[in-house]
Amino acid sequence: MKKLKTGFLINWNRLLRIMMSILGFSTAAGLSSCDGGGGQVEYGSPSAKFIVNGQVKSEQDETAIPNIQVTMQGDTVLTDENGNYEVNVTTFPTDQDFLIKFEDIDGTVNGEYQTEETTVEFVDPEFKNGSGEWYEGETSKTLNVDLKDKE
Repeated sequence: MKKLKTGFLINWNRLLRIMMSILGFSTAAGLSSCDGGGGQVEYGSPSAKFIVNGQVKSEQDETAIPNIQVTMQGDTVLTDENGNYEVNVTTFPTDQDFLIKFEDIDGTVNGEYQTEETTVEFVDPEFKNGSGEWYEGETSKTLNVDLKDKE
């Protein structure tokens, strides 16, 4: 009886190995059919960096305005002494619209200016410097802004 049980288990194990190999499971190298032929498995979603840069000036006399707060979807920077700024967002690589806000937050230090909001549109963006995998690269636009004096 014991010999019959042993023979049955050996045959059952053989049958299971054959079925697993047909389904794509291999215990030899720890691989499965999910490995895509031995290549690296990568999880996530495609992404790209959208960059907006430019200069903020006074509408009245065309002078650069430092310390203006520029915000684009969570990225916030201050303009430098020459009024230059750069904000960026990494998101899905498709057409995108970003609301950008320019706000004078330093009071009367550099004059007082009205807050301005504008939308930058990326339509059919071309990306460069991608990784060839999930990261598509980056694209940029320049947006120069002239702020009005507070009345």
